[in-house]
Amino acid sequence: MGATDRPNLLVVVLDCVRAWDFPGGPDGPSGLENIEALRRESWDFPRAASVAHWTVPSHATLFTGLYPWQHGVHAKGKLALDPSFPQIGTLLRESGYRTLSLSANGLISPTLGFTAGCDRAAWGVSLFNRVSERSVPPQGSDTKSAGSAAAEGFVRERLKSLSYWAAVYLARYPGPWDFGTRLIHKIRREDASAMPPRMAPWVEPTLERCLQETPADQPVYCFINLLDAHEPYLSGIDEMPGWSEWWDYASTRQDRLGWVSGEWKPTPPELDRLHQLYRGTLELLDRRIGRIIQAFKQAGRWDDTLMILTSDHGQAFGEHQCLFHITDIDEPELRIPLLLRPPRGLDQPRSAVGWASLIDIVPTLLAAAGAPERAGGLPGVNLFSLTDQPRGDPIYALGDGLVHAPDAARAPAERKALIDRVLVGAYLNHRKVVLDPRSGEVRGFDVVNDRIEGRNIAESDRAGFAPLLDGASGIGRKVLGLDESSMDADVEDRLRSWGYI
Repeated sequence: MGATDRPNLLVVVLDCVRAWDFPGGPDGPSGLENIEALRRESWDFPRAASVAHWTVPSHATLFTGLYPWQHGVHAKGKLALDPSFPQIGTLLRESGYRTLSLSANGLISPTLGFTAGCDRAAWGVSLFNRVSERSVPPQGSDTKSAGSAAAEGFVRERLKSLSYWAAVYLARYPGPWDFGTRLIHKIRREDASAMPPRMAPWVEPTLERCLQETPADQPVYCFINLLDAHEPYLSGIDEMPGWSEWWDYASTRQDRLGWVSGEWKPTPPELDRLHQLYRGTLELLDRRIGRIIQAFKQAGRWDDTLMILTSDHGQAFGEHQCLFHITDIDEPELRIPLLLRPPRGLDQPRSAVGWASLIDIVPTLLAAAGAPERAGGLPGVNLFSLTDQPRGDPIYALGDGLVHAPDAARAPAERKALIDRVLVGAYLNHRKVVLDPRSGEVRGFDVVNDRIEGRNIAESDRAGFAPLLDGASGIGRKVLGLDESSMDADVEDRLRSWGYI
């Protein structure tokens, strides 16, 4: 450890990876050597939930430690983080850390205010372009010239006109687009150990250079987002032994807009194929995690590194008639993996007891760094406090409805009303409640014994769900900008029947 005797801090977000398909989950795969090795040194949090079902509000929470209705970044609020909220990068840099943000997801950029306090930040640009090798990030805090802002704005406006058509056509059948990438990789690859095509291949070499450039006695905070599990699913290079297998993949429809609008209703075999492609991306993510850890080892920092491996949200494959994400706050979309590896690691894997949330990441990092607590306090707790005891208070999550303009434009009114709605979720012990604050609809589940949320027990266990519904009701009114006097009569009656107004 450096002269400051404080650990390096590494946070890796596997975008869209759900807990069910992660090692240790109920449907977790085997053979992911790097993740499994990390689990053997870590606290595993089997009860971990995101605060939202899509990227932007979840990452705003990861950087501030606040819930979406507190920092205001969600579909019914605004989609850029107010600079008045202190971010973890700023707080750690003020405490002497070298701060880095390397994101394959282009949303994690200064455009949305997500790189404040980072000595170096870099981010990707596309969901559709996966390449074999690239060592320099396409966008970054150290790659822009002083006069590039106007040019970037010009390009951004032109790209907006193309984004709709890319979403409609390119994502519908991404296999042919992937063919060129795969062909180039096969031609250029010199040995079987080379990394396959992936999103933002510059992440690992950029990390290696940053660690090499940082003084050995200065601790490092590094945030990394890996996007390979995000739709559209572009298969691994070694998964297609022949043309028949490739055609089966290339003809797999991945039409999010078609599903949102109701124009496409995927069959069970189609959903199964999408799920298989999704699970295949974990093998690539496992290799990338191995290379990230190796970079810290080569820099002589791994023993003194606290690492958090998690996700920003999950992904649905037909559960509750949902596909992908941003449609509901059921377990496939909210439950996420969470590993906490302390410096030097544990001597054996251990499972934490309490519910964990993304609101707990910032308090954990600040405590590990010995940095001052954020003024005004935070709703989260140090994750280490949840390892051997239940959480005392509920954790919450927000579903803020459709975000993308094409989604709203394509969806008929009846279908839009079904999926474009605000939902508030709350967890405590074995219970989860889901509230629609506009309609007053309440769903309650025992998510420990009923992970598929197949039995609504809210009515039969009113006393048990009452504390959760109380908090969820207040959050829903805040997000919608409602007070009791502006509620619909039916909603008022429902909430009154539960004793809240």
